[in-house]
Amino acid sequence: MAGDRLERNFGKLHAVHVAAFTRHLIECRHACDGDLDLFLVLTIIGERTFSPQFAPEAMTHTEFLEGTVGSVEPLAINLQSIADYSGIPRETVRRKIEQLIAKGWVQRDELRFVTATDQANDELRDLTASTLRYLREIEAALAVCTAPANHDDEPLA
Repeated sequence: MAGDRLERNFGKLHAVHVAAFTRHLIECRHACDGDLDLFLVLTIIGERTFSPQFAPEAMTHTEFLEGTVGSVEPLAINLQSIADYSGIPRETVRRKIEQLIAKGWVQRDELRFVTATDQANDELRDLTASTLRYLREIEAALAVCTAPANHDDEPLA
């Protein structure tokens, strides 16, 4: 069973994930001028702007890059919700949102809800490419782990 193979090969999968995720986090930090809290606030806003609930079932990488955030219904989020969810102090979240607005990566509406912008999508293409590399590494590791094997009890090489 795939779940059993995941558990049996957890060490290898974990190592691949940590290595790939570390490389991705370094890219995230670089994209946000060394500020991982800024990245986290942007990511939370981005997750609400392009939520799994409303993301198209089939969207290619190219369609994602060429699309507009306005084509997906955003879920509302504000400063306090980001602070509560992330554990980042409210005042820090406020400063990060102001920085993101100044960069043009986030906009705030009349109700003070914030959403990511198409400019963020355009300017963070290298980060999107890093995400794709990360997902490919995880996909390859999972494919090896969950592939039917002649000897189901053998660990990953």
